[in-house]
Amino acid sequence: MAAYCLAYAAALFYDAPLFRYYPLHNLLNWGPGTVQGHGPAMAWYGLMADAALAALAAALIVPNRWMDRVFRNFIGIFPVAAMAVCVVLMWKFFA
Repeated sequence: MAAYCLAYAAALFYDAPLFRYYPLHNLLNWGPGTVQGHGPAMAWYGLMADAALAALAAALIVPNRWMDRVFRNFIGIFPVAAMAVCVVLMWKFFA
């Protein structure tokens, strides 16, 4: 969960989703670039895929006993911090 939260916040900060979906043309564009002239893109699915791949890699590399020992009492901080980062990054859309 910690790797997922950190990866999602980083992907949102750097605006680097794995792919973008253009629903008007049913187009899937791989990579962080945008396609001009195809309308608004949905990047959220790509951000979720980035975070899922990072969490999968972390789950395969980092042993559970190490995570339990180090972050046992602080695991709830990661989702709250990721939400705070997302609110700060998205503030311009709501202000």
